[in-house]
Amino acid sequence: MKQKLLNKFAHSTIGRALRILSTKDRLKVIHIVLIQVSLGVLDLLGIAVIGILSALAITGIGSNKPGDRVLIALRLLHLENLTLQSQVSILGCLGAALLIVKTIISVVLTRKITFYLSRRGAIISSQLTAKVLSQSLIEIQATSLQQTLYLTTTGVDIITMGILNVLVLLISDTSLLLILSIGLFVVDPAIAFSSFLVFSLVAFALYKLLAVRSRNLGMMQTKFLIENSERTIEVLTSYRELVVRNRRSYYAREIGKIRLNLANTLAEKSFMPYIGKYVIEITLVIGSLSIAAIQFMVNDAAHAVAVLSVFLVASSRISPAVLRMQQSSLAIKSSLGGAEPTLLLIEKLRNIIPIEDTDDRVHSDHLDFNGKITLDSVSLKYPEKEFFAIRGVSIGIKPGKVVALVGPSGAGKTSLVDLILGVINPNEGKITISEMSPIAAIQKWPGAIGYVPQNVTIINGSIRQNISMGFPPGSFDDKLVWDALKVASLDEFVMDLPEGLDSQTGDRGTQISGGQRQRLGIARAMFTKPKILVLDEATSALDGETESNISESIKLLKGGVTVIMIAHRLSTVKHCDEVVYMENGEIISAGTFDEVRKQVPNFDKQAKLMGL
Repeated sequence: MKQKLLNKFAHSTIGRALRILSTKDRLKVIHIVLIQVSLGVLDLLGIAVIGILSALAITGIGSNKPGDRVLIALRLLHLENLTLQSQVSILGCLGAALLIVKTIISVVLTRKITFYLSRRGAIISSQLTAKVLSQSLIEIQATSLQQTLYLTTTGVDIITMGILNVLVLLISDTSLLLILSIGLFVVDPAIAFSSFLVFSLVAFALYKLLAVRSRNLGMMQTKFLIENSERTIEVLTSYRELVVRNRRSYYAREIGKIRLNLANTLAEKSFMPYIGKYVIEITLVIGSLSIAAIQFMVNDAAHAVAVLSVFLVASSRISPAVLRMQQSSLAIKSSLGGAEPTLLLIEKLRNIIPIEDTDDRVHSDHLDFNGKITLDSVSLKYPEKEFFAIRGVSIGIKPGKVVALVGPSGAGKTSLVDLILGVINPNEGKITISEMSPIAAIQKWPGAIGYVPQNVTIINGSIRQNISMGFPPGSFDDKLVWDALKVASLDEFVMDLPEGLDSQTGDRGTQISGGQRQRLGIARAMFTKPKILVLDEATSALDGETESNISESIKLLKGGVTVIMIAHRLSTVKHCDEVVYMENGEIISAGTFDEVRKQVPNFDKQAKLMGL
């Protein structure tokens, strides 16, 4: 039975949340919890002292002799021979000191565990991000950017702060409630039992009443937060299209609806703790009146006042503890929904090795790197797709050659490039660069491979920051930046800017033209002086003159740099060493421009239409 309960806890959300901490971290948390639990004894002693004080004061007023329990306590504290005024003063100071010291220590420990778990959350978030980035592009793209961002940041915070940190406080308050109940039992078993029963039933009733709603609110909050991010990014990145289609108002309405739903959810979550607060306050008032009535009916005034004093002092500790327990339970319940997706991701990536930490030096020599690329019977099939994107491709690309990949849309050109870059792993076959797997070659010779996508990502920063993206400031010489700009035919433009390399590009490159953004991407790829350069429609956004200039720069690389380019403009590929024509994931023909024209009628037709 015990093992069954342990297994059930281990598979619960809270048990899974605890497992994201290391054994060392869990032990540290347990130690702090045990200290918090033991502090309940200080509360108990403080309340006992206040009870003795009350009984002593009542008997003293009536010039009566203190009870046996009071006398025993006075003898233990060596106060039996002092005057009543001295006894009351010392007991009052002692009781207050015990309660205050306990509160101060609890605050210090609570702060310590809160900061500790918050920092652990930051480390876990970093480790989870490293594991996410260790996956292939296919696995990363299976989740939207907004979901991935939420799971690796907010989701981790919910687990560490919304579940684990609150759980520590819940355990501390539960133990305090038990210890105080035991103390009350010593004073008056009937009062102790009834107090414990009443407060426990109220807390349990509140929990059962609000728990399911709290969990649902947590799940709804997660859903609305992701939806809000997705819609906002969607409208900002498609602004031109939405203006033309006159659909901006639709997005404004949709975002407004989501924000309203989110506001209602947050308001309800914020209000729920107040329900418990007011119910506990009412319970305390009714309980105090009931106990006072009962005590004065069945006991003498001294005993009744002493018991009532103990109850009131104990309740001043019990009520907040019960309230915190109820709120902590709801907070955990609310966090369970938001934590579940992140826990699933952590468990999914548990055996994934994070990306290796690398130094921040800019490598531009690439000694012993060989720009030879070999693909041997390579096939690729995307998950949930019926057909292969790449089927049985075998090709060898010699160092220093310029190779063009051509063919209709959907032929598999970009998929082939992704395989060469190592961002996707093939289902079958083998790929080597410099006699190693692509990822192994990249790790051994960082910067030896440069890549320019069709849609270049421009960060909100300076020209220098965009070209050196991924490297910290001061880790490179500006000569590397200017050399890269020259290859991209962007050096004269930057020289004419008032702030030169420090000129800002704006968010997503709004301060520069589309062609300049594309050339900035080419400069970024050339920053590390690569020995292999991969261009995926890299010149598609350029005017004829600029494309010609960059083509001339690429020709100058010939012999020293292996160039692979995807291009639809056949004028760009006419003078390549080799043209590879693809259809339906297969290589139909490979050879010179003229040889492929003779072998592939469709390619020849395209060349004639373009006047070639």
